[in-house]
Amino acid sequence: MAVSVNLGPRLQRVAAFVPEGSRLGDIGTDHAYLPIFLWENKKIIKAVAVDVHEGPYRSACSAIESRGLQSVIDVRYGDGLKPIQVGEVDTLTLAGMGGNTMLEIFAARPEVLSQVNDLILQPQGAEGKVRLTLLQAGWQMKQEEYVAEEGRIYGVMHFSRREGYALEELQRKVQKWQDLVWGALGDSQWSESLLTKWIWEFGPLALDSPSEELRVLILEQIQTLRRTNHEMQKSNQEKVQKRIQEYVMSIKVLEELEKCLFPLV
Repeated sequence: MAVSVNLGPRLQRVAAFVPEGSRLGDIGTDHAYLPIFLWENKKIIKAVAVDVHEGPYRSACSAIESRGLQSVIDVRYGDGLKPIQVGEVDTLTLAGMGGNTMLEIFAARPEVLSQVNDLILQPQGAEGKVRLTLLQAGWQMKQEEYVAEEGRIYGVMHFSRREGYALEELQRKVQKWQDLVWGALGDSQWSESLLTKWIWEFGPLALDSPSEELRVLILEQIQTLRRTNHEMQKSNQEKVQKRIQEYVMSIKVLEELEKCLFPLV
């Protein structure tokens, strides 16, 4: 008998956001552990598990077959949403891939996406772009949280067609943080533009309920910018000097944002 699946903190949070009774499409399924876990915990009624790489696809097939779940979890080999039929799933999970890749996957099969009610995403990069692109397309942000796993911080987002915060509501939250932080900065219009960018990168809902994971992420970003800025100082090129100015301002913006979010730390 196959051993029950135990997910790490990152995929546990993804699983927690999946609505009960979902017909799931898990894109980039790897070993199909997420749909197996959701089925074992009676959160989904069926799933299509998709992977574009042959190795993970075969691993997923083996995991499903060893548990006798072929009738409820269908493993398919293919790119993004291409192996999924229109109306076949109502919830999509995409975890551990770049945010730009996620948006390309959605853009390639809009007819499939149109029949989906919930998106649970864990992008690695371009987080702000993912938020804004989906919100501008009419999705609502239901929830988002940060989670730590093996020394890294991951953000998990839940978008819904039926409930949550629409773009206009989130823009008001963004404005609140702009007023608070930019007022403390008292600096140029450029700093306001960078502040807006970072607010969307970290997520306005996450800023409203700041966690220790968010604080660690902000501090890590500051350290990364400092290291990069130190390396760029060795160059005299004009375009590099302009980047240095932007990095210095980003560091200042993030330091003030961290102070406003965590005033007692």
